[in-house]
Amino acid sequence: MQSGLFNTIVLGYDGSEHSEKAVDLARALAKAHNSRIVIVHAFPHVSRIVTPSQDDAHEIHDAHELAGKLAQRLKAEGLRAEPDVLEGPAAEAILNAAEAHKADLIIVGSRGLGQFKGLVIGSQSNRVVHYAKVPVLVAR
Repeated sequence: MQSGLFNTIVLGYDGSEHSEKAVDLARALAKAHNSRIVIVHAFPHVSRIVTPSQDDAHEIHDAHELAGKLAQRLKAEGLRAEPDVLEGPAAEAILNAAEAHKADLIIVGSRGLGQFKGLVIGSQSNRVVHYAKVPVLVAR
């Protein structure tokens, strides 16, 4: 039985500098509350009509590898972590994972690997904040 305030934390992760800051926050909160961390990484939509291209296959493989490596890194620190790699826009994937895993908290970076570096908060993070049914912590 868990006794912490946040039993399950969904962490949006894309390997960017801001998502690494989100990892630091998730790590600290998970240690303090004995939380499980679900690492969500999204890959772009793949057509169901045709066989995925070689590039699509590599992107899917890389997504699983990135989330899996972070899960192993956190497990090595004694934390409970699991990857959840999903297809679709990042915000949609994070929100769906939060609902599926019954998250108590979502943590995202303020910006990801998108092209608009000057934004205070990226469009995907903003969407998560706007539509989440649980608290969202944005790492800056």
